[in-house]
Amino acid sequence: MGRVDVARLKAILVQLVVFACVGGAFNVLYGLLYVLLRAELSAQPANAIALVLSTIAGTFGHRRITFGVRGTERTATHQALGLALLGFSLAVTAGSLWLLGALVDAPSRTQEVAVLIAANLGTGLVRFFVFRVVMVGRNRRRPQGLGSPGASEPPVGIEPTT
Repeated sequence: MGRVDVARLKAILVQLVVFACVGGAFNVLYGLLYVLLRAELSAQPANAIALVLSTIAGTFGHRRITFGVRGTERTATHQALGLALLGFSLAVTAGSLWLLGALVDAPSRTQEVAVLIAANLGTGLVRFFVFRVVMVGRNRRRPQGLGSPGASEPPVGIEPTT
């Protein structure tokens, strides 16, 4: 692995940590919304509304903080993607709980939580990489000379000027 590859990997790892921190903050928002809504609604509607609202807010947060996307261009596309990924995450977590129930007679709450944590970590990584591809791009143009000794990769998410 060359110096440029190590720098790029480090930048992606830092971005992944930022993604996790931003996501954690919006999970706290989700919890607060759920508690507030639960006072007036039953569990399922409170959960659904809190998830959708926190997902929309979280997508804005990831656009701005994690990926440095400014302005309103492609906002609707990114929000639609965020909601689609929410659907994906719900399907994976529900499927994981179903599989646990099929494999284990009367699973404990600890087993359920462990399965949900694993499923959410997996779907979180999928969310990160899908958002990264869509918001940063796969085929960034590279400045001339990249790959030669002493050349450096532009910061992740920053388009080089030509």
